[in-house]
Amino acid sequence: MDIRHRRASVSIASIVAIFFASSVWAAASYSGDASLHDVHFQNPHTGFAVGDHGVIWSTRDGGSHWEQIPSGVDVSLQAISFADDQRGWIVGGQITPYSRISRGVVLRTIDGGRSWREISNLGVPCLHDAAFADANHGFAVADPSPIYPTGLFETRDGGRSWRPLAIDKPHPWRSLALLPGRGVLLSAADGATAWFDEGVYRESIPADQNRRTHQVALDLQGATAVVGDAGLVMTSTDRGISWTSRTSNLPGVTGRQFDAHGVSISGDRITIVGSPGSLTLTSHDGGANWETSPTGIRTPLHAVTFVNSTNGWAVGSLGTILTTHDGGASWFAQRRGGEQAALFGAFRSGQKLPCEAFSRLSAAEGYLTAVEIIGRPETSSAIELQYTDQIRAACLQLGISDVDYAASFPLPSDKLGLDGRKIVELWDQANDGAALKRAEERMVRQLRTWRPQVVLTEYADPRGTDATGYLINQIVLSAVEKAADSNAYPDQLESLRLTPWLVKKVFAALPKGQDGAITITGTQIAPQLAMSFNEHATASRSLLHNDEAPAPAAISFELNRNALQSEFGDRDFFSGIPLDSGGVSRRAERSLASSNLDELRRLAQRRHNVQRIVASARLRPNGGAAWIAQLGDLTSDLPGDTGPQTLYQLAMHQHAGGNGPMAAEVLSAMVDRFPDHPLTEKAVAWLLTFYGSREVADRFATADSTAEAAPLAAEIHPTAVTPAAAFLPIDKPSQPGLVSTGQAVSIGRNYSRTAAELAQEYSRRYPHVIARPEVAFTVSRALSSEGSGRTSENLLHRLVGRGENDPWSACAQSEFVLGRNVGIPPKSIAMCLRVTSPPKLDGRLDDETWRHCKPFELNSPKRDDSKWPAAVFLAYDREYLYFAIRAKHAPGSNYTNKPSGQRKRDADLAKRDRFELFLDIDRDYASFHHLAVDWCGWTNESSFGDPTWDPQWYVQADDIAGIWTVEGAILLTDLAKTPPASGDTWSIGLQRIATGSGFQAWTIPSDPDVTPAGFGLLRFQ
Repeated sequence: MDIRHRRASVSIASIVAIFFASSVWAAASYSGDASLHDVHFQNPHTGFAVGDHGVIWSTRDGGSHWEQIPSGVDVSLQAISFADDQRGWIVGGQITPYSRISRGVVLRTIDGGRSWREISNLGVPCLHDAAFADANHGFAVADPSPIYPTGLFETRDGGRSWRPLAIDKPHPWRSLALLPGRGVLLSAADGATAWFDEGVYRESIPADQNRRTHQVALDLQGATAVVGDAGLVMTSTDRGISWTSRTSNLPGVTGRQFDAHGVSISGDRITIVGSPGSLTLTSHDGGANWETSPTGIRTPLHAVTFVNSTNGWAVGSLGTILTTHDGGASWFAQRRGGEQAALFGAFRSGQKLPCEAFSRLSAAEGYLTAVEIIGRPETSSAIELQYTDQIRAACLQLGISDVDYAASFPLPSDKLGLDGRKIVELWDQANDGAALKRAEERMVRQLRTWRPQVVLTEYADPRGTDATGYLINQIVLSAVEKAADSNAYPDQLESLRLTPWLVKKVFAALPKGQDGAITITGTQIAPQLAMSFNEHATASRSLLHNDEAPAPAAISFELNRNALQSEFGDRDFFSGIPLDSGGVSRRAERSLASSNLDELRRLAQRRHNVQRIVASARLRPNGGAAWIAQLGDLTSDLPGDTGPQTLYQLAMHQHAGGNGPMAAEVLSAMVDRFPDHPLTEKAVAWLLTFYGSREVADRFATADSTAEAAPLAAEIHPTAVTPAAAFLPIDKPSQPGLVSTGQAVSIGRNYSRTAAELAQEYSRRYPHVIARPEVAFTVSRALSSEGSGRTSENLLHRLVGRGENDPWSACAQSEFVLGRNVGIPPKSIAMCLRVTSPPKLDGRLDDETWRHCKPFELNSPKRDDSKWPAAVFLAYDREYLYFAIRAKHAPGSNYTNKPSGQRKRDADLAKRDRFELFLDIDRDYASFHHLAVDWCGWTNESSFGDPTWDPQWYVQADDIAGIWTVEGAILLTDLAKTPPASGDTWSIGLQRIATGSGFQAWTIPSDPDVTPAGFGLLRFQ
């Protein structure tokens, strides 16, 4: 098998026609209740509203009649702008499943909005807002992306092309307003507000992760307002340079319980809409005093506009369009795609969504559904693809009508294993010490807003293994009780004009393997979708989960609450709850996507056979050669996504089984066979990283490349002083390799050449993939090795431009410093001392070696770990890399469950206080060795995510007086084919996960789910 890229001799798979028809049906079936995000009126008669699933609604009679205009796209349309009566633009986009690449869409009209055409080949990320000063000049904002790190764009040719504008600090921009002249006022999802004018950028409101801003507005006279969650309203008289908070002026509880989404401003008059949509807020004196007006609806409103002082329109969830003819004093609905949700979901994250349940209930059976995500990741980066955007894209794929986020509840990584008390303490810091009350209050408000019959939420494990899930379950159950009680949160009834609501049933999604009252079988075919629930949910799952784990065979639900007679409770979700199709909370029944049930059953059996093949490959990971020969048979005529998914899963099974070269062969065949499938972009990224990685090249270079282990020096053998300790097994590592090509060149050269060739081949079709920082670094190093230094530097220069506070920028700058040997890299640097006398591995850290080594302290992100400090020491000689850890017991961790018996490789350390060492030999910040050791000396290791990598290393632990210590030695030739010499530099990550207590690291940014861009530098002395 040649290590060079090979094209598989397979033809492109045919896609079954009924599956294409089903996707068309799905988009059409969601359009009636698709959320609307923006509204624009040219005059009192002609107007447009745009929203999810490519929906464009148009009226020529002031809204008496609305008709849907074909957009030609099935993406989320976020904003609409006109330069004059004839020329206008709509912007939006989507996040592609599998690859998670953000893709922007711009539609243009030159006939006053009667028809719209997409401007092709723009290459920009998903756009959230746009404004045009004239027919040629306009601005747009987006999430920062690898290619466009600032997220701010300008066009001077009517939107045909967009150029990024340089600003000092990126944010997840959501809204903009034109300043007089050539500037814009900006607001971001993270709470920041800034202005950009004539190349000058200045932030006027700093970012706050607990506060979300939604829209900024500015009129021709300079009156300015910005609005956001929890009654955030600020006004400005100097076009956003300085701001005055108006939240305290809002009536009743709207200053805390009303999330302001849209704003219209004209002089001293300000009109605000939001969630709940039961009222609008109006001020006639610039925000000093406010009055509320009922709307007659409850579901959220997202945007509002006035064409004059009396005529206005507001749009929102479930395709709602409202109008007023008296300046906002009264409102009435012109169209609605539903009035309330039949189903409401409350979960901590997208990863907890039971996707197959929503595929069945929302997509197949047509129940209108809303989802609440309670929480946000504790750590996040504005320049990375936004967490909320991924969840929203996944929900839309599942047929869910709307999704909202409780951003003021930061969620620590599940890897930390924190108990409920510590999670609530973290929440309290962001909620003035009243987190549980605020969470319940918000959930009651959401239930009264959406008025669902059934609620799905997380499981409350009585064993306490999932504290966050338990908290959310209890918050939901308490809120369900109080939502029906008119004495609970009466201010919501008065100030927000809501009414009590009785939820009929509450179900909890059970963990895998547990049976409940209701079970959804993933492989069951839904004729309405012409596919199984698993297949329908796959694209959404790819947006929510970081791995390509197989779809669950079944999902079970436990009935937590039933307000109906007992015989109706657990028969099914909506048993005993009659909801007619086409009613207030259910879509109209449509014809089946396919009536050919025999064909569906045949395809289902074929898919089942393919899954059996995948399962077989998992059990026999080194048997992949047979699958390569059968690629044509495996994937021909597989419907929808099944073909590329099968190949990708086969490849990942090979990779996890230690056969990386075979995985590369499978993915190469996948790229050839399915070049336009979004999962192929993920395959391309893996291939470039695999072939460009020095760690991979050192390992899989030749079949006989494994060096025999040098004997350990006597000084580092464990002694009788600690008889309970044992060596790790010294088995010869499995080194599946490629057939030698017979070429007299170095192995690393062959691999880097392959990466360079692939990068050149893929650059035109997959530019967004190569622009991803982790891929760009790998490609840069491969190109440099192959003599393409200028192209390599161009990739790094692009990363430098991401901004001074971005970790990838620091990575790129460090490469220039190290390459030119001038200056100091902008990264943490660990000096690795060369020793002549190796330490004695007894876990005591009393050797002369450690006295001369500088300790590297590990710290928690908030520096609140002074009572449980930890430090790491590093040294090396010609054979081994030595490390030592000294860590004080963390107050919430368990040190009484010390395992017995002989230590084994790849132990499960998830529930123990442990240290993790990441060694990135070639500084590509994508592929690296991972070695972990816990407080009692048990270990786990992997390389480039492959758990079969088994280096020779020796570990000894000790635990005395509340302090645990570890000493270790790693054979250098197992880390790098060419051991380091004095002056060499690797990148390194050092972190500690004290399960039940918290997280510490040597570098920032860092995260329990490793952040390679945060690695520091390891310099060998």
